Amino acid sequence: MPSIDHDDFDLACEIVQDATNFAVEARRDLSPDAIVQKSDGSVVTAVDVALQVMILTRLEEVFGAIPVIAEEDLQSLAGKPAAQAHCRALLRDWGMDASEANITRALSSGGLDGSTAAVESAWVLDPIDGTQGFVDGDHWCPCLALLSRGEVVFACNGHPTVLGGMLLSAAKGAGAFWFPLAGGEFTVAEVSQAALAADAPVRLVAPARATESQIRARMSVGLATGHPCTLVHSDSQAKYAHVIAGLADVAYSRRGNGPGKYIWDHAGAILLARESGAWVGDTDGGDIDLSLGRRLSGSHAVICAARGLGPSIARVLAQRDLEEGVHAEGRGIARSTP
Repeated sequence: MPSIDHDDFDLACEIVQDATNFAVEARRDLSPDAIVQKSDGSVVTAVDVALQVMILTRLEEVFGAIPVIAEEDLQSLAGKPAAQAHCRALLRDWGMDASEANITRALSSGGLDGSTAAVESAWVLDPIDGTQGFVDGDHWCPCLALLSRGEVVFACNGHPTVLGGMLLSAAKGAGAFWFPLAGGEFTVAEVSQAALAADAPVRLVAPARATESQIRARMSVGLATGHPCTLVHSDSQAKYAHVIAGLADVAYSRRGNGPGKYIWDHAGAILLARESGAWVGDTDGGDIDLSLGRRLSGSHAVICAARGLGPSIARVLAQRDLEEGVHAEGRGIARSTP
């Protein structure tokens, strides 16, 4: 298996930057025929699939054949000839090989599953996290991360809807940095853990399409910190970017009684948030286990917090899990300290 030189991470950032800018342009001419509903009820577009082909093709050209965990596959646009044609047209516009053979090869390469604890290097890719937001004009982001033996060591997310359009990247132990998608100088990403003033509101992220019950639940979590609460609406890994950018104080995603969240929706943001100084953890204050394959099946939640709020949010969500009868093997009640 090829080894990855960390000095080449800038090349991976360039690929994500190009992909994000391509998607911004493609969204302007997104036809209804390019939008497909998957069997699970979620939405995928021809842009998602074309971006995955483009990103994986270019990654292999630069880094060699590295195993990949990716969201899209050959079934994403199956039986949808108009969407498939749109995908091929996008690839040609981007100067990529749009042949059926290349598309099949790229999409077939993203099916890694099972434990990655012994895998030296593996990419984790979501070509467009938040596809519904992409369609609706809300928040979305291409997300790329690199696992080494089940731990994220590099991440790069494109955020066209945050801070005017930015790329956010980090390598383990080296900090996190914002780069303008249009090009320019970088800035350091820094999250404050200074305590909120007693009367200051906690800004908590809620889904863009939050139901009344979801709004009530989020408000109750925020109010449980002892502060007033205001909601900031965002989905995808952009919700964590809001905390990193100082636009929100808390973002979280609960497992509930489901089978576990998908790794591509969280892996990159976990490193990006930690390297920027955010508190990141599960409901017991412990780490998120990213080595289990395609799902985060061993975790109750992914919590990202500024302003010293992480432990209190973890305790509130742990108590909610108890009340709802949620269980995850090997996890417990939140500790009093992170």
